[in-house]
Amino acid sequence: MNRHSMAYPLARPLARRSLAAAAAGLLGAPARAQQTWPTRPITLVVPYPPGGSSDLAVRPLAPKLAEILGQPVLIENRAGAGGSIGAEYVARARPDGYTLLAFPTAVLTISPHVMPLPYDPAQAFTPVTMTAVAHGVIAAHPGLPFRDVAGLVAYAKANPGRLRFGSAGNGTITQLSGEIFAEATGIRLEHVPYRGSAPSLTDLLAGRVQLLFDSVAIPAIREGRLIGLATIGETRNPLLPDLPTLAELGLPQAQALPWFGIAAPAGLPPEILTRLTTAFEAAMAAPEVAAATAMMGLTPRFEAGEAFAARIRREREVFGAVVRRIGARVE
Repeated sequence: MNRHSMAYPLARPLARRSLAAAAAGLLGAPARAQQTWPTRPITLVVPYPPGGSSDLAVRPLAPKLAEILGQPVLIENRAGAGGSIGAEYVARARPDGYTLLAFPTAVLTISPHVMPLPYDPAQAFTPVTMTAVAHGVIAAHPGLPFRDVAGLVAYAKANPGRLRFGSAGNGTITQLSGEIFAEATGIRLEHVPYRGSAPSLTDLLAGRVQLLFDSVAIPAIREGRLIGLATIGETRNPLLPDLPTLAELGLPQAQALPWFGIAAPAGLPPEILTRLTTAFEAAMAAPEVAAATAMMGLTPRFEAGEAFAARIRREREVFGAVVRRIGARVE
């Protein structure tokens, strides 16, 4: 055997070892990819205009999330159609964790009952986490001749159809809060939908509508530009401690708890979902996030996994029954 023929037996084991190493590298690639996620900026799509409750609820989280994840976290407002334009955009995005929906209660629980949607809310998303609950308030224009809920009810009964309430749009929790309150108290309120909470607040301050059922009004109440009548949330608002809850006023059936959450497109890999929920939990625990959201009448609340998914399913059924009863519909 010459020196050239001796090389072949040595080369074959080396080739086998190289192939084995290459295969191992390929098999390990997905794991490494998940471990290094994210490698580029993440976009939180808010399906309402800047300045509204949904927008304000998520903005304090973005810098902290960026710090935790090591990548920029961008806010993108895609408003319209009661939140369904932004929701559809996310539903059609790649399920890679880089495009997320920052949504209020209504988008996945109320909208399916009040409008035709180009996606199925029950199938198109992976619920990630609840981020906050709102201390919603009933706010009134200061030119009205009442200063409490009893006065509101008495005035509305004496002047049926004279009171108009604004909302963030048809099929939003800010609409259903007003509709549920009106039904529970036996009064008639005219609903005026807007493209988000911010423009509805602007028109309330200008007197073009008289009422708002939305936490976005809290700063204006604190400044004395609006009158606070009651808190819609489960407990009194620490920013407005003198405002009673509807439950305290004997109207627990008149309130609906507004909350905010994060969802990803359906099919999000479990490893990325875990990374996201861990990051959101850490961000919500940061004192600066709690302080920033408190100024808007919000309290950070982490709820993820099956508990959050079950809440969405349960409230979708509950609000569906309410919508059918009051006949709420997007024209």
